[in-house]
Amino acid sequence: MCKLGKTMAPHKKRQRLSEDGAVKVISDPEDEILDHTKVASSLENSKHAKRSLFVRSLPTNTTTEDLTEHFSQSFPIKHAVAVVDKDTKLCKGYGFVTFAESEDAEQAIEELNGTEIHGKKIKVELAESRHRGEAEDGVVKPPTARKGRPGQPPEDAQPPKLIIRNLPWSVDSEDKLSKLFLSYGKVTHSALPKNPQGRMLGFGIVIIRGKKNAEKALAGVNGKLVDGRTLAVDWAVDKDTWQKVTKAEVVEEAEQALAEQVPEGSNGVPVEIDEDIAADEGHFSDVGDEYSIKSEEEEEKEMPEEEPPPKRTTNNDSTLFVRNLPFHCKDEDLQEHFEQFGPIRYARIVIDRETELPKGTGFVCFYNVADADECLKGAPRPKAAVPIKTKKDTGASHSVLQNEFIDPSGDYTLDGRVLQITHAVDKNEATRLTNEGTAQRSTRDRDKRRLYLLSEGTIPSNAPLYQTLSPSEIAMREASSKQRKALIESNPSLSLSLTRLSVRNIPRTLTTKDLKALAREAVVGFATDVKAGTRQRLSNEELARGGDEMKQAEKERKASGKGIVRQAKIVYEGQEGGKVAEGAGRSRGYGFIEYHTHRSALMGLRWLNGHSIDYKAMEHKGKKTATKEDVQEKKKRLIVEFAIENAQVVARRNEREVKSRDRTKTGEKDDESTKAGSTAAGAEAGRKRKRNDGAAASKSTAEDEELAKRQKIIGRKRMKKARKGGAK
Repeated sequence: MCKLGKTMAPHKKRQRLSEDGAVKVISDPEDEILDHTKVASSLENSKHAKRSLFVRSLPTNTTTEDLTEHFSQSFPIKHAVAVVDKDTKLCKGYGFVTFAESEDAEQAIEELNGTEIHGKKIKVELAESRHRGEAEDGVVKPPTARKGRPGQPPEDAQPPKLIIRNLPWSVDSEDKLSKLFLSYGKVTHSALPKNPQGRMLGFGIVIIRGKKNAEKALAGVNGKLVDGRTLAVDWAVDKDTWQKVTKAEVVEEAEQALAEQVPEGSNGVPVEIDEDIAADEGHFSDVGDEYSIKSEEEEEKEMPEEEPPPKRTTNNDSTLFVRNLPFHCKDEDLQEHFEQFGPIRYARIVIDRETELPKGTGFVCFYNVADADECLKGAPRPKAAVPIKTKKDTGASHSVLQNEFIDPSGDYTLDGRVLQITHAVDKNEATRLTNEGTAQRSTRDRDKRRLYLLSEGTIPSNAPLYQTLSPSEIAMREASSKQRKALIESNPSLSLSLTRLSVRNIPRTLTTKDLKALAREAVVGFATDVKAGTRQRLSNEELARGGDEMKQAEKERKASGKGIVRQAKIVYEGQEGGKVAEGAGRSRGYGFIEYHTHRSALMGLRWLNGHSIDYKAMEHKGKKTATKEDVQEKKKRLIVEFAIENAQVVARRNEREVKSRDRTKTGEKDDESTKAGSTAAGAEAGRKRKRNDGAAASKSTAEDEELAKRQKIIGRKRMKKARKGGAK
């Protein structure tokens, strides 16, 4: 027993009697030193915890620089980091900020909690220390190996299940989701979870037959770009396992991000690190052991007042939607143009996903709602070409050439195009407005009068071409616009032609043949300008005008081998002012061009309108100097518009054309039927007709000679009588 007592002596506690006789246990000095070490470590950890903040509800476009700039405006900070997703390279919605003093951290919570970063309110709180799990005997248990880590196939999950995140909105059905994986194996099940409102959540679930097929699908589809979005594919696990692994991985990512970003300052310039900062960074780099990240469910329970993601559209009051942008416009050009109205948060142009080209629209977000309202208040409103009391034509004109008086200040004109500005709306409202606009355009296109073509041919006052016009031409264009509107309003039987153009201000030396050649050249010139990027191509809506009628006309034209110009005509007048045929009088200076299709007519109009024709000026033979009229002829620019037609006249003309075609077909059949029967007797009948014709011709000549002789005799007698009368 003595030996055993000596052996166990170092582990016994010293005992002493208290005043009441009870036995008290006194620890050894070594144990006291260990206790003090633990207390000091806990105090140090508590000190670091009070200086470090956990920031959540960050926008996905938040960077470490944004976080540093936001928190360093009021307090000096050691470092900050925004945790980024490895696959999408976007912020995961949270980050960390460490201050030099704990007092600064406490004040930062009071002042910066609830502030906005990129238009979204953030939540700021102290980073909580993680409570490590210990055994009952005080010995810390080693960490257990992870089971079912995302990125590795679960051992007990059958069949293999994949989760696909960051899905584009175009993948809106299970069939479209399954098509992404069909090349790797049979897809036994696919699902697209939705919220209670029926909106997709942005991820999907796919089950593929066979573990090897699932592994191939994960490797092949993960990171694939679909409609502008990079897919993130992973093994699907149960909810509890996912939450545990997510906490651990968040810690690892924060540690890695800090290791890469802490050695540099917020502006990217290397800084000197003293011992205090290095110690603090060493503590922060162990953020996985010291701080825990709350799960999404815990956050939702603690902050029920936070709005769900589908309702993050409360900041549209300061955002404007811009239409009719030049197709070469960039984000910088758009922002620079709108900075005249106030400070801009951002400016973005809209890119077509299919063509990857600008769509001619964009968004401008102001810092202040008042600036956005003031900009919208002064913006020109798109108006219809003709004020109509009915609801048949409620849409705006389709032409990019608008009324020159719509933007007299020029503040809303970019590269000669008048911008159309409205308030930005959420996706649901945008879809509703799109459907409504489509319905209105369909109603407008059913209008047989085609009044939307009235604005074609006008040149805005802020366009470069307008500056080259002479005062007389400007007055002529204004008078023409007023006259055409008055005609349309006064007579409901008048309409605008889809294929016939009215051309005025034509040089008087230009002939009909020259005008037809110019009409062909216009279509080729328009296509050349579009290819060079100097002119806007025709939209799909403009190409669809006329429907099946235009398609049939183009088909018949190609079958007959005719050109794109159906007719070209210049009007001439005689000495008395009446209309005469070409060559019998002087040109009136106007004419008409008719194409086979509306597409060619629209191309020809936009190229010919304002086109100068100086190569056909008058050249008088024998004159060394040009007259004043010759000089004016050289300066003329064509005025081209869609011709106004009377529905009754057009109907009669179409009837005549149909009858003419029928007669032509009937005549061809008659000629073919009589040709064979008349071949044999043709020679004799021809010879006989020739003899008879010769006798008749000789007889007619003899009668004419006798008549001429009688008239001469009568004339002589009358002259004699006249002389006798004069002599008396």
